[in-house]
Amino acid sequence: MDISGYLKRINYNGIVYRDLATLRELQYNHAFAIPFETLDIHNGIPIFLQINSLYQKVIHDNRGGYCYELNILFHNLLATSGFEVTMIGGRLHHGNNKYGREFEHMALLVELHGRKWLVDVGYGDFSLTPLALIPGEIQSDGRSYYQIVDPVIVDGRSYLGVAKWSSSKQDFKIDYIFTTTPRLLEDFHAMNEFHQGSPESHFRRSLICTLPTREGRISLINNKLIRTENGKRQVKIIQGEDHRDKILEKYFHMDMVYLP
Repeated sequence: MDISGYLKRINYNGIVYRDLATLRELQYNHAFAIPFETLDIHNGIPIFLQINSLYQKVIHDNRGGYCYELNILFHNLLATSGFEVTMIGGRLHHGNNKYGREFEHMALLVELHGRKWLVDVGYGDFSLTPLALIPGEIQSDGRSYYQIVDPVIVDGRSYLGVAKWSSSKQDFKIDYIFTTTPRLLEDFHAMNEFHQGSPESHFRRSLICTLPTREGRISLINNKLIRTENGKRQVKIIQGEDHRDKILEKYFHMDMVYLP
């Protein structure tokens, strides 16, 4: 994998030191440069969890991806740069204390100077910086507050949870649960197929493309463009495929030559 091309894609111009400051900047830049998007699933284009094809799609062809794609690439970037990083599996919170399947989500665990950090560039609206695995401590990425919850007991098993502050509920709401057990790439193959092919898959039912902005966030969800700026939300209806393609070019900087 061409590290220089990756760093250019995420607008990182500094030296890659193996320290927390560099890790923070890499994750922050990645989140702003590369969208979480499910266009290939929407268009029935197979996603293979192979580093060369993912690099071609996301880095060379200026696309985004979903959790497996983006976190696999970021794992490779960090490992190649000398970070001690492992892939971990998670289960998404679907409301009413219901959780998805094992390996439904992929995140990363980085160990630096004896402390472990949750790193995730493939969730969508999530922390822009690493979260220390210190249960109960309230942490901020500069715009939202997060907390690691321990334990979360689901199906008789003990997990860690990562929770985000909800202004409407005035409480922390769990995004997903996870374990710190190191996982291999092949552990996620079955759920990668599920997300693409099962009628139960949320990604089969919803087209999603989202990026943080300096003022908030911009998201394309099905036929709506949702812009949040300084706490104010604007919704615009998308008028057909041509309109959608123009939005992807304008707001998400996707090269339409490489899109279906």
